Parts: sequence; C-alpha cells; structure tokens
Amino acid sequence: MALVLGLVLLVPALGMLAGGGVLLWADQSQRTGDGFLLSPSGDVSTDGYALTSDRIDLGTDADWVPVSAALGTTMVRATGSGPDLFVGIGPSDQVTSYLGDVQRAVLDDLGQDGAVIDREVAGGAPAGPPGAQPFWTEQTSGAGRQQLTWEPADGDWTVVVMNADGSAGVSADLRVGAELPALTGIAWGVLIGGALLTLVAVTIVLLAVRRPRARGQLPPSAPPTPAWQPPAPRTDPTGDPVRGSSRDQVT
Repeated sequence: MALVLGLVLLVPALGMLAGGGVLLWADQSQRTGDGFLLSPSGDVSTDGYALTSDRIDLGTDADWVPVSAALGTTMVRATGSGPDLFVGIGPSDQVTSYLGDVQRAVLDDLGQDGAVIDREVAGGAPAGPPGAQPFWTEQTSGAGRQQLTWEPADGDWTVVVMNADGSAGVSADLRVGAELPALTGIAWGVLIGGALLTLVAVTIVLLAVRRPRARGQLPPSAPPTPAWQPPAPRTDPTGDPVRGSSRDQVT
C-alpha cells in the first residue's frame, strides 16, 4: 500500500514540475521587449464591416482584488494590408447598439489558439465610421500595424476591428496579450510544490521497496551443567544401607 501511495503521489508531482517549468520558461523567454505575453497570430477576414470579439466578462468574486492585478496591462495588435485599420474596445452594450444591425464576423478563442471566426452575422452598413463614436474606452487607427493597450476593469467589454472609414471587407492579422504580473510567482509556486511532492513520493517509494536487513542467528547454546550432587547411598535387598570399605567411601 505504501508503494501504491508513493506512485500515486508521484504522478501529480511530476505534472506540477512540468507545468511549473513551462510557466517559468514562458515567463522568462516568451515576453516581448515591452513585457507582454502574446497569443499566436490569427489571420482573419470578413466581407462584412467589422471583426468583433465575443462579450468579454471581467470580474472577480472579491471586490478587493482588481482585475488588473491578475492581468496587468492588456494589448491588442492588429496588422492590416489594406485600408487604414481601426481598433477599439468599449462597453459591450454600447458596442451592440452601434453594431447590432451591422454585417460582421464574431471571433472565437481570441487569445488562445489565435483568432478564429466563430460565426458571421448578417446586416447592413454602420451608421458612421468607428472613430466618430464617443463610447470607446481605448482606440487607435492608422495604416500598417496598430497596437492598442488597455488597463482592464470590471465589466463586459468587446474588442472591435474595422476599416477606419467604416467600409466593408476587413482583413487583419490579430494577436492579443497581457503582462500577467502574477505569472512569475505562480510558476515558482507550482515548481516548488511539485519538487516537495516529488521528494515525499520518492521517499515513500524507497521506504516501501527497501529490504529488511537479515538478522544473524546465534548458535544453539549448550544445556547448563547440572550442579554436583552426592552419590546416592547403596542399599542391600532388604533396603538397609551397605557400608563399604574406607576405600569405597573415599572413592
């Protein structure tokens, strides 16, 4: 049972070591020059007027833990080869009011495996160019690569990529990222926890498989020598003691 317990503990311990190592490797070697961890790039396009993310719900169960403490500054990077691009992020309800009846593509897995189009939404043209709308929390526009940075806050948010003039046919290579300031501590915590659990598991396994030392056997002891006792007196057939010679008595 001890051997089974040690092996059972060894499996998650090795998993924690591997996971902590990967996190530490990503934290130390995969950051950009300005400290962001970026998702894989995703080249997406639509015949509609906008590329939008799904509703992004940011919040924590504890009011005293701000979202920015976990994510740090976030970033959206969009690179286009056609018209000037607009990149903006705003409250989801106001973005929906602006793009509710607009033909667009909704992205899925933004930030995990690269941008992937989840569904196309039918509609018409927007009421005006995106840069003219007043509700954007952060926005940027121009030719070539555009990079938008944003301090996350509680609420529901939507990321929007459009042609700056509001025309149809949007194409961009998208990447998102975040600083993730807590990643270093998490990586070291998982790594150290995995090392300690591995040590415990290996100790249990070694104790379980260790053979007991052969105990030496003592040779059988000789029976104790009986104490001297005087010889029993000789008797004749009638039971009377027989008196021997003085020689016999001495012997």
